[in-house]
Amino acid sequence: MKTLTLGLALTLLASAAPAQQMISTASPIPDGAETRFCYYKGMAYSPDSFILLTGDNTVTSTISTREERLLRCHRNDDGSLSWKPQSTFQLNK
Repeated sequence: MKTLTLGLALTLLASAAPAQQMISTASPIPDGAETRFCYYKGMAYSPDSFILLTGDNTVTSTISTREERLLRCHRNDDGSLSWKPQSTFQLNK
């Protein structure tokens, strides 16, 4: 009885390893997702969505400006989606 139980346990362990390996190598992004969403910082955005990126001017230390860039999720000619700049603002502090 012990050998039957041991054999069954080893068989289950051997069959679980390939399944676990398949799960760990699977992509979290489904096939064709780039034709349905734009991605930024782990979030999916639908076509015509906007995001606002902000940042400080790091080129010179004498000018204190903040830059804001508005991007829109745009459909390309090949059907894929990508971010396209809409406008850029520079604000003096």
